[in-house]
Order: sequence, then structure tokens, then C-alpha cells
Amino acid sequence: MQNNLKALLQKIDIKVPEEEIKRAFYHTSFVNESDEDLRSYERLEFLGDAVVELAIREYLFQEFPDEDEGELSKIKAVAVSKPVLSAKAANLDLGKYLYLGKGEKESGGRNKDSILCDVFESLVGVVFINNGYRDAAEFVVETLRGEVDNLLDQQSVLSYKSALQIEAQKRYEKRPTYTVLEETGKAHNRRFKVEASLNQHSGIGRGRSKKEAEEAAAKQVYLQIKRG
Repeated sequence: MQNNLKALLQKIDIKVPEEEIKRAFYHTSFVNESDEDLRSYERLEFLGDAVVELAIREYLFQEFPDEDEGELSKIKAVAVSKPVLSAKAANLDLGKYLYLGKGEKESGGRNKDSILCDVFESLVGVVFINNGYRDAAEFVVETLRGEVDNLLDQQSVLSYKSALQIEAQKRYEKRPTYTVLEETGKAHNRRFKVEASLNQHSGIGRGRSKKEAEEAAAKQVYLQIKRG
């Protein structure tokens, strides 16, 4: 069952020696019952956990420049949570590649969320060791990007500007543009008028700061798109 690791490597499109990938799937129960000198995936999991966290932090930092640390932390916490990682591992069928001891196998270890989460992180750890951070981070982001994009539908943690950016990338593979149309008032009492544009959609926003006006304009465009 575990021998078809080539299929997994093709599925995730990562070039790592099969013997190296195998290290990510040795559960402690299997190692304890084996006569071979093997090491469980726990150390790889420890490393992979840090890589997953950094990769998502880096992605959020770059993709959502207008969100503050608090908002980004909310998104990150959901994206790298155990339920999400175990679900992604299940989607990749990682459970069927696990090397489990007899007891763990009989108790349904291949489908346990805790084990699936661990093995996802150990797989990332192997990619990191063999291919470096960039390949590992790309795999993490590619796997979890959909979760980040869906957060807006799950909970209100994003600004309209960030939500519009997600929709723009998802639908058109481009970013919206913002143009300052007017800037009036004295330094202590500025007023901004900004236009947001994305393909055939556009909206006008006003505010006491450029950011506030952009947010108002983004809201109009976002709602236009969502109304279809």
C-alpha cells in the first residue's frame, strides 16, 4: 500500500528521492515494531511545523499589505490549524502511505486527524531538507491558498480591499487598481476621493485618509462582483 510513493510525488509535483519521502511516513508505532534501524517522522514534523508557519506568514505579509498584524494573525491561525492541515492531508491521501504498527493500523490510524496533521508537517520537513525553503514554501502555499481565500466566507476577518484582492486573483489573475481622483482640505482635515477598478467594474470611495477612501471604493467593486 505504501510502495506507490511515485504516484504521490507526481500528484504533489515535487522532486524528492522516494527513499527520502518515505521517511515522512514512519509512525512511531511502526518504528517500535520494526527490526530495522528506523526513526519516526516526529523530528521531521517538528521542522515542518515551523516551515508551514513561516510560509503562510510570508504569503499573508506579501499578499495583504493593508492588513494589520492582528487581522493577519487571525487568518494564519485558521490556515495552519490542525483541522485544516489534517483535511489537506486527507485530500492528498497521505494516510494510505503511512507505515503504522499493527495496533495503530487496526485502530484506524490512517484516518486520525492528529496523525494526518503530523504527517503533512513531516512531508513539508522532508521537502525543506532536500529542496530548500522555497520549494517547501511553494508546496505549503499552493496547498493552503484555497483555505486563505475561503476565510472571508467563513468569518469576517478581512477588509473589503483584501477581499477584493482575493476575488481579483481568483477570477482574473490580476490585482485591482486604485486612483486618487481628488485630494482636498487642509493638512489636518484632508478628504480623499479614490476610484477602484477591476476589469469592467469600478467604484468611487471617499474618506479622511487615502486608505479609508480605497476601502470604500473596494467595497463597491467587491459587492458588484459578488452580485454577479
